[in-house]
Amino acid sequence: MTTTKTKILIADDHPIFLKGLQEVLEDEAGLQVVCKASNGTDAINGALNRDLDIAILDIDMPGANGLQAAEQILAAKPAVAIILLTMHKAKDAFLKALEIGVAGYVLKENAVIDIVHAIAAVERNHSYISPEMSSYLLKQKNRPAMGTAGLLDTLTASEKKIVQLIAQYKSTRDIAEELFISEKTVSNHRMNISRKLNLSGKNSLLRFAIENTHEL
Repeated sequence: MTTTKTKILIADDHPIFLKGLQEVLEDEAGLQVVCKASNGTDAINGALNRDLDIAILDIDMPGANGLQAAEQILAAKPAVAIILLTMHKAKDAFLKALEIGVAGYVLKENAVIDIVHAIAAVERNHSYISPEMSSYLLKQKNRPAMGTAGLLDTLTASEKKIVQLIAQYKSTRDIAEELFISEKTVSNHRMNISRKLNLSGKNSLLRFAIENTHEL
């Protein structure tokens, strides 16, 4: 019986890291590296010309950086899950990644451990962020956007609690288990919250929660 493997593109301009990443991935049953690139331009071309499930891109690459490459790949192949690798805990880059629709965000210092967890998450259509990055973001102080306070006042206590849990990067399943409610109820809450906050687009609720949870 033949098992279909998850087809992955990896891109990084550091040859040693690229080789190590390939070895880590191919040690995992069910994963196959079908393309390697050392710059953003080659990563884009590789993604567009191959049958692909996941693209793992370093943010800092010549030719086109990881964010630019991710945006072009998703524009042409929205079904491809993008995981970004970075050495820096930069909030602006992370929020831009969410805006683009990136599924995973992994710090390179923990990549050997985190990358396998990230792949498992995105294969289930979940998002993933390195725990260290999540902790860093939660510690950041934010100024509320204009009009945010009024929008937050429209949320019920239950909805505000869910927004707080979303900001901790908890999945719908995690939230359901923590609040002892069904996943469908959580999904309904998320839709209602997005409607009240005038949010649309992939990751828009997560981005809002991260930027404004301190106001709840």
